[in-house]
Amino acid sequence: MKKPTILILLFLFPAVLISQTSLGFFAGLNNSKLKGDSPKKASYKSLMGLNAGIYLDVQFHKIVFLSFQPSYSQEGTRVSYKVTNQDKAVDSLRIRFNYFSLPILVKITSTNKKWYALSGIETGYLLNSFIDNGAEKENLNDDILKINVAIIFGAGLRIPLRFGRFFIELRYTQGLINLTDEPLEDTNSAIPRVKTSGMKLFAGYEIPLTKNKE
Repeated sequence: MKKPTILILLFLFPAVLISQTSLGFFAGLNNSKLKGDSPKKASYKSLMGLNAGIYLDVQFHKIVFLSFQPSYSQEGTRVSYKVTNQDKAVDSLRIRFNYFSLPILVKITSTNKKWYALSGIETGYLLNSFIDNGAEKENLNDDILKINVAIIFGAGLRIPLRFGRFFIELRYTQGLINLTDEPLEDTNSAIPRVKTSGMKLFAGYEIPLTKNKE
């Protein structure tokens, strides 16, 4: 079984080398929150965070690229509680998750290469997490799954420059697995069963590593 696999890899490797590839970097903001079970009289609200990374795009078709994007991503949420005699919920807690993420995405470009749509899977490894009540921070690392998996949909616009391309991009992400397995009735759990979700806005710059033969 090993020999056919090696032969396939040897066949594909030169194809990747001669295909059109681009290297880039990006930075932007996450507008994220949790979805799922919430404590009594509480709701999850959006929390801003940072996202930055690098990527490599490899062309597999005239308008189709495979993109590898190692990055640092801040996810999280605000927890708002309803307080007696107050009309609006009060933000009482902030929950933060910091991930090393590896999105693997498929990009489909327009024929002029300016507009593109993307979709794929993001796998995140938890670096650290905490809950902040305004007075102190409590570590949550032992309560949260180390791996998070999310699906991504998005679109972007490239702006050609003299050398390379500037781009802006908007993404929606939705977690596929619960961060904890604790039921809502478990009062000892800081976070019940929830998934991550959010919008991400990026800006970046990419440099073609191979010339476009078109």
